[in-house]
Amino acid sequence: MKVKILAVGSALAAGATAQQTLWGQCGGIGWTGSSSCVAGAACTSYNAYYYQTTTANGSCSTNFVSTSGKEFRLAGKKFYFAGSNAYYIPMYGPNDFLDIDTSLDAFAASGLKVLRTWGFADFAGPQEDYVTVFQNWSSVPPTILETQERGLPRLDRVISGAESRGIKIILPFINNWAEYGGIDLYVEKTLGSSGNHGDFYTNTAIKNIYKNYVKTIVNRYKNSPAILAWELSNEIRCAGPRLGAGSCTPAVTTAWAKEMSEYIKSLDPCHLVAVGDEGFINTPGSSDYVYNGGPGIDNEALTALASIDFGTFHMYPIPWGKTWDWGNQWIKDHAAIADKLNKPMLFEEYGVTRDSGLRDTYHQQYHDTVFANNIAGDMFWQFGTTVPNWGKSYDDGYSIYPSDTTQWQKFVVEWSAKMATKNT
Repeated sequence: MKVKILAVGSALAAGATAQQTLWGQCGGIGWTGSSSCVAGAACTSYNAYYYQTTTANGSCSTNFVSTSGKEFRLAGKKFYFAGSNAYYIPMYGPNDFLDIDTSLDAFAASGLKVLRTWGFADFAGPQEDYVTVFQNWSSVPPTILETQERGLPRLDRVISGAESRGIKIILPFINNWAEYGGIDLYVEKTLGSSGNHGDFYTNTAIKNIYKNYVKTIVNRYKNSPAILAWELSNEIRCAGPRLGAGSCTPAVTTAWAKEMSEYIKSLDPCHLVAVGDEGFINTPGSSDYVYNGGPGIDNEALTALASIDFGTFHMYPIPWGKTWDWGNQWIKDHAAIADKLNKPMLFEEYGVTRDSGLRDTYHQQYHDTVFANNIAGDMFWQFGTTVPNWGKSYDDGYSIYPSDTTQWQKFVVEWSAKMATKNT
């Protein structure tokens, strides 16, 4: 994001009434608090209403993705892209990185530029040797497997492999759902049967465990040009698969996102940060679940946070009780949020099931709508491949494989090339 540095804190400011801490607000229309920053920091203008205390000397590598208004930037140039999700790549093992390497080779060859894969693998109790475990919850606090082969070395291989192949990575830290651990596991292990899903966002002990894991991952990879962005989560909601919401509301999840994104920025001011939410909108008076904040999410409020660099949204019309046609409006709704906030908006998950017989029609419609609106990137769910040891990647009906010959060519290869034309 192109910003203007207004002032740099120094010892000369020591006589001020108060100094704003790093990543706090320090100015803007209507601001009545301190505009003096702690030593070595700068008061940076993001817009007329919000100035934030940032690092003053934090020049970042040109190999890191940045933002400018509603667009991503890479090496100072526009970076519109097509990408995909492949959560499973770090989960391959044991003791053989061939499947990881083969997957990354196929991804690079497809023309896709950005890969979103899981940066979490939380498990409790004994596991078979082949199961990838980044954080073991056999005890509390959990143990992070930093050196064991079945642990973070598998993610190391993904990150280093992405670096060598020119792939950018989006890495979420936790799942809202039960697969590979999830928020409910954090709550159940920390609070026992008394907890609810919403406690994840407010309980100090749980937040500290999450922060410890985040710190481990960020510090491990913060110098890597492969990282496009850190994501707070995959699809946070107030309720989970096993536990209810408690007193959680959109205001609670937004406050949590502010706290955690500011924490990440304090560890790594150079990489982008996003929430990874599904894009649910919070319109007062709406009776529609995806538009009234019902899941506990306010996409506009989350994206507007100064420590969040771009918005995300997902789209699954049929599971959400919508029609395939409605999907085009959902894309336009989020392009409008991008326009309003002047931030990039990433279409991060979507797909049309193979057995619907409608993939050719609606994938094409969605691509046309993305291309015609202010959507900075497009990532379908999900990238399919076949590897030597584990064979064909998991197919939930949304996957697109090279064996889907016409659809692969049209919706992967040609679409990647078309999105790249926006960079000229």
